[in-house]
Amino acid sequence: IAPDTIVGELRVGQQQMIEIARNLIQDDLKILIMDEPTSSLSESEVEVLFKIMRELTEQGISIVYISHRLEEILRIGDNVTILRDGRWVAHAEASDIDIPWIVKNMVGSDKGYQKKERNIDWSECETVLEVKDLTLPKKGGGYLLDHVDFNLKAGEILGIYGLLGAGRTEVFECIMGLRPEHTGEVLLRGEKVEITNISDQIDRGFALVPEDRQREGLVQTMSIGKNISLSSLKRYVKGVFVDKKSESEHIDEQIKDIHIKVANKDLPILSLSGGNQQKVVIGKGILTEPKILLLDEPSRGIDIGAKTEVFDIIHQYAERGLS
Repeated sequence: IAPDTIVGELRVGQQQMIEIARNLIQDDLKILIMDEPTSSLSESEVEVLFKIMRELTEQGISIVYISHRLEEILRIGDNVTILRDGRWVAHAEASDIDIPWIVKNMVGSDKGYQKKERNIDWSECETVLEVKDLTLPKKGGGYLLDHVDFNLKAGEILGIYGLLGAGRTEVFECIMGLRPEHTGEVLLRGEKVEITNISDQIDRGFALVPEDRQREGLVQTMSIGKNISLSSLKRYVKGVFVDKKSESEHIDEQIKDIHIKVANKDLPILSLSGGNQQKVVIGKGILTEPKILLLDEPSRGIDIGAKTEVFDIIHQYAERGLS
C-alpha cells in the first residue's frame, strides 16, 4: 500500500493492517490488546500477523487477543478465558482444551454450524445470473477484475474466495452498479442487463450485504426499524407520504423471520450486538424482495452463535429459491 494513500479509500482488511501497524511502532509497548485483529484478513495476512505476535511475546510483550475465530486462539494462545454476557465463565491452559470446549462455554451448548446437505440436481435448475468477461481496469494499468466468468442457479449458494485485493468485493460492486466503468456482460435469466445505477439493480432483484456493516450497511443515527426498511421505502409510498402502518408491519415480519433479538424496533441501531446488526443489514436487503442476494463476508466480526444463525438464514432463503 502506497504510504500517501487516504485510509478511507482502503478496503476493511487493509485498514485493519494499518491499525495493527500503528500500534506496533510504540517504543514503550508492554501490553497489546488486539480486538478481532484478523476479522478481515486472509490466511496469508494472518500468518504474517502471528509471526509478528510471536516476535513481540519473545521480547517480553504481553498480548490480550480477542477473537471469534476459535481455531486461531488455540494456535496463538497460551491461556484462554471465556466470557458470556459480560461475565467470566471459564479459564484453561490452551494445551488442555479443544474447540468444542470453547464453544460449549461460550454459548452454553454444543452450538456449531455443520454443512447442510442439499440433494439437488443443479443441471435441472434454471440459470438466473450469467457473468461473462467481467473486467474492471485499475488506475495506472492492469486489472482489478480480469475477464471473470461465472453462472448462478436458482436457489444456489455460490462461494467466491480470494486473498485481500483479489477482487471479491469488486465483483459485487460491478453487479450492483457501483462501478460503472466495468466492461463485460451480465445476463439476468438470459437477458442482457445494462447496469447504470444501484436503484435499477434493486428493482431488478439484486441486494447487497456489504463487507463493512458500520460504514456501508447501516445509518448509525437511525433506529433499528428505519435501517431495516431503508432500501425498500418506495414500496410503502402513498402519494408523497410513507404508509407508516404498512412499513411497520413489514419491519415486524422481517424481525420475526430472521430472529433479530430486539426489545423495540425504535431503539437506536447501535443498541444491538454485532450479530444482530448484521441481521438488520441482511433483513434490509431481503425486504426489497430480491432474487439474487450478494453477501460480502456476512459472518465477519460476529460470534459463533450469531454465525450459526446467519448461516441458517442463508440456507433458509436458498431453500425458498433465493440465489
